[in-house]
Amino acid sequence: MKFNYFFSLILISYEKISKALALSQTKSKITFFCTGVIARDYPELLRIIADDGHEIACHNYFHDNVNTTPPHQLRENLLRARDVLEKISKTEVLGFRAPSFSIDKNDFERLEVIASIFKYDSSLHFSNHTDYENWKKNLPFELVEFPVPRQSVLINSLKFKTGGSYSKLFPLSLTIYAANKSFENGITPSFYLHPYDLYDGYNMMISWSELRDLPLLKRGYWMLRQIQWVAIFNWSIDYKIETLCTDFKSLGRLDEGLHLQN
Repeated sequence: MKFNYFFSLILISYEKISKALALSQTKSKITFFCTGVIARDYPELLRIIADDGHEIACHNYFHDNVNTTPPHQLRENLLRARDVLEKISKTEVLGFRAPSFSIDKNDFERLEVIASIFKYDSSLHFSNHTDYENWKKNLPFELVEFPVPRQSVLINSLKFKTGGSYSKLFPLSLTIYAANKSFENGITPSFYLHPYDLYDGYNMMISWSELRDLPLLKRGYWMLRQIQWVAIFNWSIDYKIETLCTDFKSLGRLDEGLHLQN
């Protein structure tokens, strides 16, 4: 019963994305980064996304940070995730994004693990094409990177990403400004959202009792973070994503950009 209930909440988020994409001139298909455990618990969701023509990409097996996972364990996790995603979606899984963007651009050991399994990564932040090219020259192996740019807005110390809580908590004009600045700097912007960003309410939260195994301070921290994710300005996101889908003409699946890298 609980799984069916949460599945219905995730479907609400997916329907909102679908509605916004229908407003784009190209009726775009996009990329969904999914964890292996989501595929395991909600296989119907993956089949719906794939059958609608969207790309299924990998977001680890659990939502574990990459930078704290030993490389040998990371390889096992990513292979396990890729296999279940491919089996359920019946599509080839080509891309990866680290949960919470939790990998450093100079962590070549873990990046090489990713490169050995996937065709592309989309976990790193670059503000301009020059920085990206300098990083690429020092990369000791082949890896296509579709970065999520991070731009200075208002003041140099405010680094703004085009998605997630940044787009939810701040005015839409800042997301558009950061996206246009990325284009000017030679980096294609990447808009990103989570299912909870699209749902206005507390129903997606893990309860206080479910966090009982954590120390009290950490328990309180995660309750506050969840409130930020699911309840603060979530009501504003529908208009924002509909505007972005209408105004930007370069929406699409990340794997469609692979041929441009060859």
